[in-house]
Amino acid sequence: MKSNNNLRPNCFDEYIGQKNIIENLKIFIESAIKRKDSLDHILLNGNSGLGKTSLAILIAKTMSKKIYTLNGTSLQKPSDIISPLTSLKEGEFLFIDEVHACSKEVFEVLYPVLEDGRINVIIGKEYNSKIINIKLANFTLIAATTEINKLSIPFINRFPINFNFKDYNDEEIAKIIEINIKKININLNYKTINIISKYCKSNPRVAINLLKRLQDYIICDNVNIVDENTILKILNKLEIYKYGISSLEINYLKLLQNYKILGLEHIAQLLSLSQSIIVSNIEPILYKNSLIIKTPKGRKITSKGEIYLRKINSI
Repeated sequence: MKSNNNLRPNCFDEYIGQKNIIENLKIFIESAIKRKDSLDHILLNGNSGLGKTSLAILIAKTMSKKIYTLNGTSLQKPSDIISPLTSLKEGEFLFIDEVHACSKEVFEVLYPVLEDGRINVIIGKEYNSKIINIKLANFTLIAATTEINKLSIPFINRFPINFNFKDYNDEEIAKIIEINIKKININLNYKTINIISKYCKSNPRVAINLLKRLQDYIICDNVNIVDENTILKILNKLEIYKYGISSLEINYLKLLQNYKILGLEHIAQLLSLSQSIIVSNIEPILYKNSLIIKTPKGRKITSKGEIYLRKINSI
């Protein structure tokens, strides 16, 4: 079984979606190569699973340079970021995922790095301390975030290149599936690919993970012909329904169906989940597909949501 790293795009032709971002990046990369200079620092903003990490890796690969990956949650002390920064060589890349999770102290190190390519290190303690200014190699910092609201405006403005990722449509997801079935040796026709694309929450990561689960069933059940009925049966076993909705969202919808209108706090208590999980992980797909609405009194299932539940119950 290939890991998700093996399924990442190897070239821009394999990177589906985010057309405007890719077109601009190609120009910026070509210019940097012709100038024999490093690429400007890049900030990538968008929901989880839309391809920010894949794009960072692809940029470095296109420029034939190494890329080092860190996560903001692990960057809490100045030394956590100073060591990687001082290890970078000319033209290399440093990718910080979920950069908003960095500590205040780490951000203080990054400000002069982004501003003029230097870090200020304090040597010694109290009255005997002194600040040493270290010039870094010309490198490119690519920072990604799913919560740009947690980043300060001065920090955001220090990135000359700033991209906002858009949601994918079914056609783009179908193309991603088409590319990846060749990599994991699954034979699916155009019709089955289109069916699967509608069960992926319009999210490339979800699409690839679902494809791998379908592969498991196809291999273990020795399926020779993968037709529409086969795919739908496997999806039903996985408890994944149209739009990529899972049993978790179905339970949410059933609550609203039974209670008519519910406040967020009441929903969280009944589902035994935190309000943040409900708001971040459950509700977006339901709002997007108009299955629920928000009223002054609370959340309410729509007529489309009622019809959706009836179809699910009839399966």
